[in-house]
Amino acid sequence: MGKYLLKLADGRNEPIQDLEHAERIVLVDQETVAAGDVTFAYCKFEAKTSYHKKHIHRHAEEVIYIISGKGIGGVGDKEFEMRAGDTIWVPRGEVHWAYNPFDEPLEMVFLYTRPTLKAAGYEVVE
Repeated sequence: MGKYLLKLADGRNEPIQDLEHAERIVLVDQETVAAGDVTFAYCKFEAKTSYHKKHIHRHAEEVIYIISGKGIGGVGDKEFEMRAGDTIWVPRGEVHWAYNPFDEPLEMVFLYTRPTLKAAGYEVVE
């Protein structure tokens, strides 16, 4: 089926800047399938270790869906516990962050409204 059916093993390992004990596998973007408008990836934060600093995506909106586990996330001036089944909406340019202080890994997928991570305009603000 070519590039229409993708397995996690087909993705590109793209480490998250300034984040240890986590993995990010990009499945859909300009490089992997010639996507014109989106980046879609899987991400896993290991238990009690991963902290993704406050940052923005100047040029992209983001949607995050929690697959399993739980973590602490924040958008703007709100911080909250996020659990399996939750969806997090991040408007373009809004400060957001996530970390996992819990005993189990946090797994999620996310989508940017730009065809590459670089085009999203990632910038640490912390």
